[in-house]
Amino acid sequence: MQTQPTNFLRNAHVDIFHRGAPISGYTCLCNPHSLPPSRKPRFGQMLMGTDRSMRGMRCHLSRAVAIAHVATRLLLVILSLQAVAVGADAPRIWLLSTRCVDGFRNARDATAQIEYWRIGQCGDQQPADAEEFRSCDSVEMPTVVFVHGNNTAASEAVTKGLYVYASICSQVGDKPFRFVIWSWPADRLRRIAGNTRMKAVQCDVESYYLAAWLDGLRPGTKVCLVGHSFGPRIIAGALHLLGGGELACRRLPEKTVAAWAGGKRNPLRAVLLAGALDADWLAAGSRNGRALSLSDQVLITCNEGDRVLRWYPHLWSRHGPQALGLVGPCGLDAADNVEVVDVRGAVGRIHDWRGYASASEVCCRWAHYTFLEETPSPP
Repeated sequence: MQTQPTNFLRNAHVDIFHRGAPISGYTCLCNPHSLPPSRKPRFGQMLMGTDRSMRGMRCHLSRAVAIAHVATRLLLVILSLQAVAVGADAPRIWLLSTRCVDGFRNARDATAQIEYWRIGQCGDQQPADAEEFRSCDSVEMPTVVFVHGNNTAASEAVTKGLYVYASICSQVGDKPFRFVIWSWPADRLRRIAGNTRMKAVQCDVESYYLAAWLDGLRPGTKVCLVGHSFGPRIIAGALHLLGGGELACRRLPEKTVAAWAGGKRNPLRAVLLAGALDADWLAAGSRNGRALSLSDQVLITCNEGDRVLRWYPHLWSRHGPQALGLVGPCGLDAADNVEVVDVRGAVGRIHDWRGYASASEVCCRWAHYTFLEETPSPP
């Protein structure tokens, strides 16, 4: 009986880098597709984490949690050694959080309440402020902003961001860039049936905050926006607002819109991983129809096997629209600045952010979309 947990871990295909739980890990969810039919959780239970069998698995996976903590420390050591090797031009990692913003506010009040931290070489978080962050703005050094998805606690947001950061570093080498983890209130709400719907509404507010924050960057700074799941929903809304659009009865000041729409104030590129937004929202005249007008290039992943995105049409009704990350964009008339890649072969049926961030079709394009190379590398 001593070998039962080991066999269970092997059969569950626990992979802390691709199919495991957040490395910060108070829980460690294995791949549900490999479980016996009697132990497979339903879709709603997967999102809410209330299934009894899933709670039972957490008890059996304490060993995997310990391994995950070791993996976290190892990852931070690797990033630390890389920063030391690069020296003064090493990429700086920042954590920006809107979890502390008290209700909806105008653009100026919202950005003033955003909390800033610098993530040190050992993974420690050092408090900072907006002035210190903007003092590091550079036209030559691009800024990469990662926006996580739903059901993400504050500690998990850092873990997910560091993984994406490591994935980018593996492709760009020693080329300097500034990495920002955008942490928004996406904590898992237990026993609330409308958890996903509430977060979808919160995404509109986050789009406004992100757009207002982007307007505070130094003009000419190159920006790459990377998002997973609800992250692309926030990014598309922010770009739409900067382009002069309206979102949930909110608009940016006319002066701000004129600065962006007139001469494209900052070069922008976006990477939308497993986008949980309607497939036709990027089309002209749609909900985020002005987002593409400000983007130099946009990378969109498509995965018809994603079992979570297959349930997206049930978000508001029984037969709603398909998700962008499931079927790709709809209604775009030969958009030259949009690239769609099919990652089903690399990712499979999972919705996990690690699978998308480490897919070969995405990794080979990191350098291009982060402005560190002019032409994308072949897959």
